Amino acid sequence: MNLLEKLFSYERFEMDWRRLLVQGALIILTGATLAIASALNPTAVVMTARHLSWLPVSGMVILSLGLLECLDAALAKETRDFLQNLQVGVLDAVIGGLIILSVTEEPARLSMMIATFLIVRGIVRITLAHALQLSHILVTSFGGLISIIMGLLIWKQWPTGEGWFISLCLNIEIAIRGWAMMTFALWVRTQKTDE
Repeated sequence: MNLLEKLFSYERFEMDWRRLLVQGALIILTGATLAIASALNPTAVVMTARHLSWLPVSGMVILSLGLLECLDAALAKETRDFLQNLQVGVLDAVIGGLIILSVTEEPARLSMMIATFLIVRGIVRITLAHALQLSHILVTSFGGLISIIMGLLIWKQWPTGEGWFISLCLNIEIAIRGWAMMTFALWVRTQKTDE
């Protein structure tokens, strides 16, 4: 038996829908709080970044979520879950790290990267909702569509290309991610009751 077979034949933890539900609620709360802070205090100076509003904090949250996804990948029971969680986790960790390391840059230099990130996250969310045949497919797809629209707004710099708007869109994406996780938790619960 080679190393990969040993790794993937190892029994790992069961997916607990309650943990996913609580985790989703915490992510919604974090995203909503940061979105409100971005809108109400757009000139905040975080980590000596003058024009980025709450973007460095958003980067820390996305980095943390990416690292948690990578941990979920390491603890995944099936290979497909491992690969999906790892891809999403690495994307989040890299983007979060790049945002944190770019606190001395102008918002315009980050806008294209963040716009692309939002569009990719929206497409991934819609694709996974359809591939998994989630019972709340319309809700999850709607959240993905909102992420794509926000990415396009940042790309076109409409209504503005300032840091507070980029931060607002990124924090709304974080809240949408929590919402998607909660709908996924409810789907997992229905799968467990069917067994």
